Amino acid sequence: MKALESFDLSLNKLSGELPMSLSKLNFISIFNVSYNNFKGRVPTSTQIQSLDESNFFGNNLCGAPLTSDCVPVDVPVIVGDQEKEYGSHGADWGLIISIVLGFITGFWIVVASLIVNKSWRIVYFRLWGKWIKV
Repeated sequence: MKALESFDLSLNKLSGELPMSLSKLNFISIFNVSYNNFKGRVPTSTQIQSLDESNFFGNNLCGAPLTSDCVPVDVPVIVGDQEKEYGSHGADWGLIISIVLGFITGFWIVVASLIVNKSWRIVYFRLWGKWIKV
């Protein structure tokens, strides 16, 4: 679908927001969503911004190529006690520690079994020898 050149959904009574993935359509030359019930921001891409405003009439859309600008959305700021609740930048330290401990444990189970068991070690390195073909 990335190579789509023509897309006409005019006069279909469609509603909702235009997906931002439409901005990835690099070869679109005909794009018409006029006279539907779309709302929100027009996806930003060089192809869509070069289209005529009439391709978007009859909707509640804003942003280029339309003359109506979108009202900026305020992003809530985390202050005070909320920052302590989420840690720095919202990192879930419990998850990170669990992943690291799981990796270390799994790694040493494999390495320790190869160190202790000579027959496993021989089979392991023969298998690698076949794959690499030294």
